[in-house]
Parts: sequence; structure tokens; C-alpha cells
Amino acid sequence: MHKSSALSAQEETSGMTYHISRAAERVFHEVKEFPGLSEAVMVGEEHGSHHMEVSLRKLAPGASMPWYRSPFEESFVVRGGSGTVSIVGLEYDIAVDDYAVAPPALPHTLTAGDDGLELFWVKSPRPPGYDGARNFISGPPIIGEKLGRPSETDPRHRWAGHFDDADMAPVGDLNMPGYHGPCIKNISIRMMVDQLLGAHQHTVFMAKIAQGMGPGRAASVHYHPFEEIYFYTQGGMHGWLDGNHERMTTGDLVWVGTGSTHGFVNDENEVDARWIEVQSPVPPVSDAFYFPDNWRDLPEHTE
Repeated sequence: MHKSSALSAQEETSGMTYHISRAAERVFHEVKEFPGLSEAVMVGEEHGSHHMEVSLRKLAPGASMPWYRSPFEESFVVRGGSGTVSIVGLEYDIAVDDYAVAPPALPHTLTAGDDGLELFWVKSPRPPGYDGARNFISGPPIIGEKLGRPSETDPRHRWAGHFDDADMAPVGDLNMPGYHGPCIKNISIRMMVDQLLGAHQHTVFMAKIAQGMGPGRAASVHYHPFEEIYFYTQGGMHGWLDGNHERMTTGDLVWVGTGSTHGFVNDENEVDARWIEVQSPVPPVSDAFYFPDNWRDLPEHTE
């Protein structure tokens, strides 16, 4: 039984180490502050997270989120529909696989088109839960420049981008800030929300592990000094989460806390496993990955 279904007495007092949000169990609720917006929180305070809140959001056709400011970073990836986003007056037309980040305190607004908007949404750090916390305030409308679809070749563009399947490099050993080496194999990543885009509290990227990659050919068991989620958009994987075997499929989300061990394989032969990954806080430039088996194999020093 996974940790989202049952808690031991120790877990109830010390906090959860991982959580699985199953697609089949997800429920959307209206967000009263923003008419036309509904949300299904997949991981947040109630699941043990300190550094992120991740949800799926639906904005009804023609509905708008009025101009507002947040005390934390907000980012999104468009999963369906179309609309517009304006961040400090830079206005973009957005559609599937576009993404953006709104840094803290910058006024921004979002409007759905005739087909509505479906969004993968991240807040980092997690909004505070104490009584009286202000998680947003209204902001002034800022009329700026209409820039069309996000473009990485246009130097006027800030805080937005677009993902395309062609952006994924061939799979190989993992190579990213904080770790490069053979303990995570047959993987490809493409950064989206990161420091280059203007985010400093979290990263969002697309990742995939090739089909048919069993033990020793995918992601060895490891842990991090940061929190992490995997939101599966294609296929799924078998995982070992703090020693428990779990199976994830399309639409499921896995959150692992700081120090929580996790490893995955994609031993199916039909499709690559693909997911959106979020890390918060931003990983350090070194020693971001720890592999227990590597340490277990080291010899002890003897005189």
C-alpha cells in the first residue's frame, strides 16, 4: 500500500516521505477567488511538501484570472486548450506545450480562449498554511506589448517558452547540473522553467526514459537534498519508493521528499516513458544526487 493510502504512527508525526496522486482518484474543486477556475491539487502541504504545490487547473472558456501578484514563483505548462497570458505587460498567445513562469511580486493575468485552458501548475515554495496568510494580492493592469506565441529566438520575449518533441535529445547517461554519470541511463531531458527563464525557486523540465529499460538500464535508486515530482504524460514506470514497489501510469504523479529514496525502470517494450519533472529548491551545482549502492560498495579504511 503506498504512502498516500495509509500512514504509520511515525509518519504521522515526522511527515510523509512520498506520495502518489492517481489520475483515477483526482477531484477538481472550484477556486472561489477566481470564478471559472477549478483545481485538483496533486501535492501540497497535506502530503508533506514544504517546497512546492503542484496542481492541475482548468480555466473555463472565456474566463480570466484577474491581474494579481504572488509572494512565490508560479509556473505552468499548457496541457490543453488555448488562451493568453500577460506578465508585467508582455502578452503571449498560449496553446498546448507552451509554458511560462511568473516571478514573485510581478503582476500577471491569464485568460482562456473559446476552448478553455488546461494547465499543469506549480507554486514554489509551497504557499503558507497559517491563518491570515496572503497567497496573492490584486495587481494593476499593465498594458504592454503583444508578442504572439512564445519564441526563444526573439530577444524581446521573457518568462515564456514552447516545448516541441524535436527538442528532446537522443537518450543517454544523465547530464544535468548536480550530476552527470552512468547511474541514470537511457534518459533525455529538456529544461523548460529554469534560471534562464527567470525562475530561482524551482525547475520544470520534460524527461523520458526509453522503452524496454529494466534494472541497471534506467534510474538507479537515489535521493536528493530537494523535493521532486514526476507527472507521467506518456506511458509509465515501475518504481521503488523508500523500498516499496509501485507502478505508475499515464496521468499519475509521484512526489518524493528530501532524502526519500526512489528509482525507476521502464521495462515495457511498447512506448517511451515521458513525464514532466519539478525540482524545488533549485538543485545545487554539485552533490545533487546520492546513490546508496555506490556508498555501500566503498571499502572501509583500515590501519
